[in-house]
Amino acid sequence: MALTSNIFSQNYFFYSGKKYGSQSLFNPVNLVLNGSYDIIQLQNHDRNIWGFPYAESSRNVFNNLLNPFKQISEYGWGKFFTSEIFPLNLKTKGAQWWPNYQLHLIGGGMTYAAMTEWYSYHHFPNPKLFSLATMAVYHLLNEIVENGKYQGPNVDPIADIYVFDIGGIILFSFDNVKKFFSEKLNLTDWSLQPSFLLRNGFLHNNGQYFSIKYKIPFVNDWYLFYYFGMNGLTGLSYKFVDGKSISVGFGLRAKKIITSKSGARVDYLKTTWNIGLFYDINNSLMSSLFLSGLTDYRVQLNIYPGLLKIGSFSPGIWCVYQTNGNILFGINTIWTPGIAFGTK
Repeated sequence: MALTSNIFSQNYFFYSGKKYGSQSLFNPVNLVLNGSYDIIQLQNHDRNIWGFPYAESSRNVFNNLLNPFKQISEYGWGKFFTSEIFPLNLKTKGAQWWPNYQLHLIGGGMTYAAMTEWYSYHHFPNPKLFSLATMAVYHLLNEIVENGKYQGPNVDPIADIYVFDIGGIILFSFDNVKKFFSEKLNLTDWSLQPSFLLRNGFLHNNGQYFSIKYKIPFVNDWYLFYYFGMNGLTGLSYKFVDGKSISVGFGLRAKKIITSKSGARVDYLKTTWNIGLFYDINNSLMSSLFLSGLTDYRVQLNIYPGLLKIGSFSPGIWCVYQTNGNILFGINTIWTPGIAFGTK
């Protein structure tokens, strides 16, 4: 069962101030680096966030958001509802609704609730307002980064923001919803440790991820396990009596995005194989290891604060092996994004 505490008459379903693991790195800065720049994990995206065409991309995103009916008409209302809103199109090129439900409705809604709890825990005035402001920045920047240099009709931000992002915030404003997802499904944030490569300032090892564990009926200590973000891993989790858990998942992860244009922009993903092994304490991720079909992140190891200690100092560290022989490694603290180095 997910840890739920009560501090200052505030129910804490998703954030309880843990100083170890993935929860120790949950804060507004890491949320933006992990969530807003989530798409740069794909192999055909640039990790240079400083050279991104923000002004050009922003104009197109806001043009679509300010004229939603015009853009949807050009895209096609039937196609919009069957591929973006309702789970009716099951084809690879038409199932844009899948990440909308996972990442924007469930993931985004949970993040709003967790960020509200973060601001409350750290004694900010009006934590809901601060959380809403953080979510606005995070979601808008996410759409801007995803849009890139493209100019023209794009219904993706319309569905994401107006339907699923706002819908997620409303959904996770109810305690019974938060209680179900935190206690029944053990939904939690297991995002990565964002770091900047010293030699060029590129952002590496970032990504927004979530995990779910559902207790298997009539079987002690075993849970169905699902890990999702830019990938989807399904497997099993075993929970020990001291709150520690080992989980393993198999599945697919996004490799690159293919963009086609026929009246309006249409994106679909190409995927590759992926295997993940996880160790957590009380649902706060302590370490993860991934093997995948990616060339730039073939092997990826993350060790979060609290597992390795140098005296009283416990950093997070990570390492990535690339198929060109390059090895990246970085170090994070609970206060700032990390710094990274490469062998090439």
